[in-house]
Amino acid sequence: MAGEQLHQRGADGARRAKLWLEATTRANVYYVTPEPVAVAKLSYRWADGGSFSYDLGGVLLGGEFQGHEFVAESKFYDGHHDQGTLYVEFLAKCYRALTLQPTRIDHFMWITWAPFLVTRWSDLRSPGEIRSAVKLHRGRVFGSPSNHPVDQISDETCELLAERLWIIVLSERQEKLVISTENLSILRAVGIERGAG
Repeated sequence: MAGEQLHQRGADGARRAKLWLEATTRANVYYVTPEPVAVAKLSYRWADGGSFSYDLGGVLLGGEFQGHEFVAESKFYDGHHDQGTLYVEFLAKCYRALTLQPTRIDHFMWITWAPFLVTRWSDLRSPGEIRSAVKLHRGRVFGSPSNHPVDQISDETCELLAERLWIIVLSERQEKLVISTENLSILRAVGIERGAG
C-alpha cells in the first residue's frame, strides 16, 4: 500500500475508533491526530531527542472510570501485518509517557481491527511483555543504553502500566452495533440538562 493510502487509512481508523468509543457512551474523545491541538496534547519526547504521539485522546465517563484520561493508538488493518512490532514500540512509548507524567494518563488503549501476536495473546498486557519492550527500545526510552542498564527498568512502572493497558479488537460489523448518533445526542443532552455532562 502506498504511503498516502496508509496515511488515509490511518486517519480513517482514528476517526472510526473515535466514533466507536463515543458510541459506547463511556468516552469523550477530544483529541484526534492530526488536528493541531491534538498533536500538542498527544505528543511526547523520547529521551534520545525524538518524538512520538498517540492517535486519540480524551476522557472516560461513568462508573469507576469517571474522569479518567486516556490515549489510544488505532490500527485499521485487514490483517496482522506489522502490528506485533508496532505494539512492542507502543508499549515502550506508554512506559516513557507514564514515566514523564505518572499522574496524567490513566488508560493506554491499542485499538485494532485485526488480531496480532495470537500465540502470545494472553501475555500482551503483562509486566514481562512491557519490560521486554522497554529493554528493546531502551535507547529511546532512557537515552544512551550504556547509561541505563536493563536492571534500571522499573518493575513498579511495568506493573502500573500493565493495569492501565487495554487491547480492543473491533470489526467493521461490530462498529454498527452501537447506539445511533441521534440517540447518543439525545442521551448526552439529557445528561447535560441534569448536570451530569
